[in-house]
Amino acid sequence: MTPGGKIPSEDVPAPPWGPGFLRLNSGWYRAEYAAATIAILLVVFGWRWLLLHDLPAQGLGLAVFWAIWPDLAAFVPIGIALRGSRKWPSWGPTLYNVFHNFLVWGAVFAVWSLVTGQIAWPLLTWAGHITADRATGFYLRAPSTAT
Repeated sequence: MTPGGKIPSEDVPAPPWGPGFLRLNSGWYRAEYAAATIAILLVVFGWRWLLLHDLPAQGLGLAVFWAIWPDLAAFVPIGIALRGSRKWPSWGPTLYNVFHNFLVWGAVFAVWSLVTGQIAWPLLTWAGHITADRATGFYLRAPSTAT
């Protein structure tokens, strides 16, 4: 415990100066991601529908697809590889982390937007999935100990 009675992070070592860092499951950390999730939803649905009056059914379908894409891309192959076992395959955490990572999402979003010449707004819901996961306590996975 720190002098203020707070539990320091076990995720990273304490810095040589100043207070320690918050844990990943701290309320402030998770609230920040919840706010980002709400902002993304407002951009995708509020801005497109309320201001531009442009949210066709196809666009809505694409937004829903990209919102569930990270779990589909990660859990379908992992589930197939499990076949009744409870241990993830050794490559499972890496696959999960690839699709639940802002660096990968950002690269796909940037390239797709550049190639098409317009903002790929449905892809924002992929980022919304990541922020919603972080807000609810689902973080990147540790490497598997399964052999």
